[in-house]
Amino acid sequence: MPLPPDDAPEEITLGRVYEEYVRLSEVCNDYIHRSLGDIRLFGSIGALLAWDPLARLFELDAQLQQPVTPVGFLVLLLVIVLVMFFDLLKQSIFFFHLQRMQALERVLNRAAGDRGELFHIAGGWPDWFRRYHAHAAHGFWGVFYLLVVVFPSIILYRQEYAGWLFVYLPTTVVLLGLHACCALRVLNSLEP
Repeated sequence: MPLPPDDAPEEITLGRVYEEYVRLSEVCNDYIHRSLGDIRLFGSIGALLAWDPLARLFELDAQLQQPVTPVGFLVLLLVIVLVMFFDLLKQSIFFFHLQRMQALERVLNRAAGDRGELFHIAGGWPDWFRRYHAHAAHGFWGVFYLLVVVFPSIILYRQEYAGWLFVYLPTTVVLLGLHACCALRVLNSLEP
């Protein structure tokens, strides 16, 4: 449904605008729940990534004689980055819906008159994101990069696969850098 302009004709009823607003809100909530649910997938991948090297490091299982395979780290990196791009696609769609909701909020708030901004979820998100959410996200991504870059690098080095670091680290930098560039482009789509 195209968005009603600020001087929308009277044939678009306020009830219909509100119905569309509620529908988009439900779509956005679904995207949020699905994206936040993907942390389970990251956790599973992290458990696969960490168990064997940690067991060797602490000698929890004396029967482990084979070293960690560098190819395993590369495959896990590719899977992780694939999930990250998939979440970025969902976030882009989410931001698109937020922009539609902002236009609907303007119509609904205009109809509410001088009661202030009664509808301000989508309109308030960009400011909330920049002031509060981004700080928590930066902490999360900092720890995440430590786990994806530093932890495998230490394991590869300690297991005498230092030569593989010349493959793993550049691959990691390229993939995560590409993701960061795409993520910044999506984040810049937020209206100030």
